[in-house]
Amino acid sequence: MKTLSTLAACAILSLLDVASAQNFKNFTDISTCGAPYVDDNPWSVVGVQGTGVWARQELRELEKDGDAWNLFLLAMARFQAMDQEDRRSYFQLSGIHGAPFTSWDGVEGEGQRGYCYHGSNMFAIWHRPYLAAFEQMLNAQAKAVAEEIADGELKKKWMEVDFHFDEWKSTVRLPVDPNSITTTSNNDEVNMRVTSQQVNNRDMVYKLLTIYQPFNEWSNKANGGKIGNLETLHDGIHNSFGIGHMGIIEVSAFDPVFWFHHCNVDRIMAIYQHRYPDTFVEASKQAKATFVVKEGDTQDKKSPLAPFHMNAKGDFWTAETSRDWESFGYTYPELVGKPSNDTLTRDINRLYKAPTQGLNTNNTLSTLNTGDKADTPSTKNSSADAIDWLAEVKMPSDIQITYAVRAFLGKPSADPSTWPTDPNYVGQVASLSSPRQDSSTIVTANIVLTAALAEKFASGDLPSLSASDVKSYLAEHFYWRIQAVNLQEIARWSPPPDLNVTVLSVPVRLPDTDDEVPVWVGEFVYHAEIKGNPESLSGNGTQQGVPFESGLPGLSLVSAVPSATSVASVASESSVVESATSAVSESSAVSSATSVLPESESAVPTGAVEGGVKTDANGHIITMVETVYATVVVGARETGAAY
Repeated sequence: MKTLSTLAACAILSLLDVASAQNFKNFTDISTCGAPYVDDNPWSVVGVQGTGVWARQELRELEKDGDAWNLFLLAMARFQAMDQEDRRSYFQLSGIHGAPFTSWDGVEGEGQRGYCYHGSNMFAIWHRPYLAAFEQMLNAQAKAVAEEIADGELKKKWMEVDFHFDEWKSTVRLPVDPNSITTTSNNDEVNMRVTSQQVNNRDMVYKLLTIYQPFNEWSNKANGGKIGNLETLHDGIHNSFGIGHMGIIEVSAFDPVFWFHHCNVDRIMAIYQHRYPDTFVEASKQAKATFVVKEGDTQDKKSPLAPFHMNAKGDFWTAETSRDWESFGYTYPELVGKPSNDTLTRDINRLYKAPTQGLNTNNTLSTLNTGDKADTPSTKNSSADAIDWLAEVKMPSDIQITYAVRAFLGKPSADPSTWPTDPNYVGQVASLSSPRQDSSTIVTANIVLTAALAEKFASGDLPSLSASDVKSYLAEHFYWRIQAVNLQEIARWSPPPDLNVTVLSVPVRLPDTDDEVPVWVGEFVYHAEIKGNPESLSGNGTQQGVPFESGLPGLSLVSAVPSATSVASVASESSVVESATSAVSESSAVSSATSVLPESESAVPTGAVEGGVKTDANGHIITMVETVYATVVVGARETGAAY
């Protein structure tokens, strides 16, 4: 079995239980074999209706209910086995995002790009009806499976399953050879890479949910956000999968992990919406085109979220009509009952608060204010208990490859392939892109250094928490590197245009209770004298890295991206998408095993999930890591292109 770490609550989908599935019987007609379902009317994307509003469950919670868990697994397998000519099939829904660059549900467009918005005010909200469409079909398949359970057929199928693990292709994650269609995934390494990113991800999520930014700035990387944004957080997860499906925009949605990841992105947006209800999508020009939107077009909350129709008349969902997630029949555990902001803040602190939120001037690592509890609000807002230290990264969003800027406290290894799990690694700012993506967008985001500095102080490497000692330490030990998604170093001495990294500090008032959050109470102080040890030298003293010139010579990434023709060829000859593998509880009729779906469509997905406290490469405890045993498979067969 392979492990795959994800963001906290990353893998979440609501699912009908058996009884609810029976109540859902007449809502949607589903065909999983024979001729595809045909209807000339636009397909109505409505999510899961008729059963109330359900909280999308985190996978470990879902796994505790053996019946619901097995239903989820078999619904996924059945969904992926649908005829690819059916517009509601897993293949066609996945293709909306990017390849094979064709119209869906009658919505015409042009160009070698998908419908998805990237670097746009529509980025986060566009994915809401997209997820609803996926969930709608998954729940319909769960209904069909539940009916089979009642007939006693499912148990018979379970008992007759014969697995052939070595005969089928699977999702490519961090491929050993990205140019080979027979390459294998390195899921253990992906697990290590995402785990090493957990502290930085946690801090980024926490700041996104506790420091106010207008929705346009907060939600995406093209609208001028200062402290980071949801899309950049999202990009970092994609980047961790290397040049596999998840690392390439055009095919990322074919990997089931994409859907779980985006459920969490939507969850973070919903929490933000609840906490800051007075800000939402505002009009903005588009930095780059989609299949249906031209570069420079203005999109606002009333613009159509093509290609998703609300009804058979052909009306489109918009940001405004998608604003209330409950209209699609779901919510999230933190938002059940519409909690007060105080209650929600306590949950945010419980999930994401760092052990050290600032370096105290009194040389302690306390996370709470230890001053006079009788301070007035005005006094508290004008004074600071500590200093928050960050590395501000400015980088071009679209250089035709997915890449990252990585920060280290201590010299990184001379081997770039080890950087994502280097013992001195602190975090990254990444941008998801491809040879078909082009814009002038500059992303601004931050890598939080405070937690790592606190660890250096606790170990004795940093003599004190005073600003002068921290600056001296950073001048000697702060490094940053530029790295393409294939792990090739991009030379510091010839970086992408306008890329810059600067250490900054800001005074912060620490909270007194878990009903409060840290508050920045001063201006950013930039420390330009801390250069980040720019030289990257090989053993013989020559500068390392590929210079950013003429499209990065030596980085042959285009071959990993399928053309519309090659994807169509795969679709016509064999199934591109195959079944998910995940966990089956002890009460299941099938023993736990990794599986894929062969062309006979007879395999049952299985696996295992576990959670709990984890540690990083240095042995430090990471409390907010989700470890999902899930070799979830989707990919080209030998007859197709090299994804």
